[in-house]
Amino acid sequence: MQTLSAPQASAVPAASLQRSACTDTKAHQFARLIRQHYDSELSKVGLRITQYRLLTEVLAHGPVRPCDLAETMSLSPSTLTRTLKPLISTGWVELGPGTDGRTRNVRITAAGRGKCAEGMPHWSVAQAKAHQLIGSRNVSTLHALIGECLMRISAVE
Repeated sequence: MQTLSAPQASAVPAASLQRSACTDTKAHQFARLIRQHYDSELSKVGLRITQYRLLTEVLAHGPVRPCDLAETMSLSPSTLTRTLKPLISTGWVELGPGTDGRTRNVRITAAGRGKCAEGMPHWSVAQAKAHQLIGSRNVSTLHALIGECLMRISAVE
């Protein structure tokens, strides 16, 4: 009489191998750990890395249309909207009229400028620690590799 234990036993390692070799899984795991590291440091001033990044982008490029901001940050419009909501409710950014009556612009407020300034030293600490943990040489290699991969994948789309 044949049992199912032998085929199931061989299927488990194959599934495990498939997951461990999945580029999306590896990229997601790495991005999640890095994001947690930055979030931990920025939480000391009440920010998450996504919020801090959005504040710095609006500071650098604002006033800016939400669609342009989403494109600059490589975010979907729904992700941008979800990230903007708490920043608007805290008064760090505001959504106001654009250059014509049909558009709107995201602007950073004085409180948002202050929050950026407050977050900068914490972002710097997180950045330095990430570089220390990964290794400066690995960071340079990683940045170059990610840049090349982004160019190759973007060229196909």
